[in-house]
Amino acid sequence: MKHVAQHKDNTQSILEYGDYTFLYLSNLSLVQIEEVQFHSAVIIESKNLDYVRLLVSSIRSSQSPDIYLKPIVLLKREPVDIPVIDELADGSIRNLDELKTVAQITERISNRVHDLTFTNSISFEAEMITKLISLLYTKEQKTIDPVPYVYSNINYYYPLLSVNFNRTEEHSALSVLQIAEDEGILRSEYYDRVYLCSSCSSAHLSYREVCPKCSSSNTTPDDIIHHFPCGYVGPMKDYKNQIDDKLDCPKCNKRLRHIGVDYDKPSVIYECNHCAHKFQDYYVNAKCLSCASDKAVDQLKSIEIRSYRLTKKGELAAVKGFVTTTKDIDETVGTIKYDTFKTMLKYEIERLKQSQGESNLCAINISNSSQVYSKLGSELQKSLLKDLVSVIRSNIRSSDVIAFESSSTIVVSMNDLPQRIAKKITVEMVHILEDLIKAGFEDLDVIFETRIVQLDHSKTHEAHLKELLADLS
Repeated sequence: MKHVAQHKDNTQSILEYGDYTFLYLSNLSLVQIEEVQFHSAVIIESKNLDYVRLLVSSIRSSQSPDIYLKPIVLLKREPVDIPVIDELADGSIRNLDELKTVAQITERISNRVHDLTFTNSISFEAEMITKLISLLYTKEQKTIDPVPYVYSNINYYYPLLSVNFNRTEEHSALSVLQIAEDEGILRSEYYDRVYLCSSCSSAHLSYREVCPKCSSSNTTPDDIIHHFPCGYVGPMKDYKNQIDDKLDCPKCNKRLRHIGVDYDKPSVIYECNHCAHKFQDYYVNAKCLSCASDKAVDQLKSIEIRSYRLTKKGELAAVKGFVTTTKDIDETVGTIKYDTFKTMLKYEIERLKQSQGESNLCAINISNSSQVYSKLGSELQKSLLKDLVSVIRSNIRSSDVIAFESSSTIVVSMNDLPQRIAKKITVEMVHILEDLIKAGFEDLDVIFETRIVQLDHSKTHEAHLKELLADLS
């Protein structure tokens, strides 16, 4: 296969290799990031590392999958490591004769991209998790390790995620990672600990010994001398004379000759040059180099830096599309947290052992949720979920409870009802929901799937939920 270069100018070209076109950029060439989506991959060469860093970061921080998932290959004519940028890129070549390698990288990533389902996330955190797991999946990367980075505001950088945040907001990446772990998408292990400014969350701090009275760092230390023969204890300046550099005791006028024999230095005393306060135990303050706040070290925020690994659930979330976090759906009015729902179910089963009554679990699932959410923005998604809960709540008793098992599945308790009544209520609710969606969401086809499970006091609550949710997409 051959390749040809169609030059736009001396810094930007379109390279062709087989069915692929590669956008080639070098030496501070100007480019609209949107142009990236019209090519198979991007090849970047430059001796100016700041330019490379800016360009790669701009691509990876885009909100469009057509841009942020685009293969990036670095042209390195000389072997060189570029911290963080190497993590964001997908490979490197030594010269433009290696376009076959670029094509192989492009084909591999493109095939992985085709596996993914893209939906509109309901919150910013869900959107960031979507980007992260999509990049990990297409790069066939399992781990997310923090990189010590001088340009990072928290001293560590998670390239595929932190690139989405302004320097002053990088600490927010830690919150997103924690949410992803809470969702079971990532699992982590301890890596390091950093201390952040309690005002602006920067790790760029200057630690200083300060006066405990006025917090000035302008202090002068002086040794305290204990003269053995007469017992006098005082700062060294009391022992100095104006004639020579020898030490004479101000109490008995004897010369101090041998430390450990005539005298010792048991401690140090400090004098503040700002307020003249004398003290032996100084305070340690941390001055933030970002916002200039000056606080005691015990007021800093202690933050764990952790390494993360993509779970199997995370891979499936990338393929199926990640819409929302548990935090988002837990905030829906009229519902309880899923963990609370499971606890209440456990107690209901115990109650049935005594009452011998009939209770049921109901699941209402949006089987085409990926297609539905891909057509809706975050506000419309929230509105849809709110409407679903409102309809369900109006058709069940106040003693029954509702919870989201996921963004596509709602579970409902229907206690002290025969199963036939529970089924009838569920069918009626689905009809109302379908009519509501037709009236409120134009051209939105939502497919509902329902399931009813009658509670059996001889089974655990986990067994009931497993039966209820089995095979629901």
